[in-house]
Amino acid sequence: MVSIKATIFFDKYYWVGTFERTDKEGYAIARHVFGQEPKNPEIYEFVLNHYQELNFGSPKAFTLKIKRVNPKRVQKEVRREMEKLKETERPSTFSQNYMREELEKKKLEKKRLSTVEKKAREQDQFVLRQQKKKEKHRGH
Repeated sequence: MVSIKATIFFDKYYWVGTFERTDKEGYAIARHVFGQEPKNPEIYEFVLNHYQELNFGSPKAFTLKIKRVNPKRVQKEVRREMEKLKETERPSTFSQNYMREELEKKKLEKKRLSTVEKKAREQDQFVLRQQKKKEKHRGH
């Protein structure tokens, strides 16, 4: 069973959509910047045609506890949740933490790659300097 939740909100300058996916592998989230405010048909078209292009992070273990609850109580909770979403227009705290962790992972990976590239570039420059020194002293 796969569950997908899309949340569209205004983040300072742009409209941003977060797509939360919960399946047997775990919980994953993807972020997409829409730019101007998307209309409902545009969101529907995006989900149908571009959902596969979303870059979801690595799945995180997520357990869902299902308890039998009174249906009227469920309706009340859904109504409260919808009102809260109207007020905040932000993704859930769990998804925010997950996005923050994914961002930190990407930062560390990029930093590691940049240090490796920097060391390789310095090594190449060192070899080039050594060759120039040898060429200068070749005829003497």
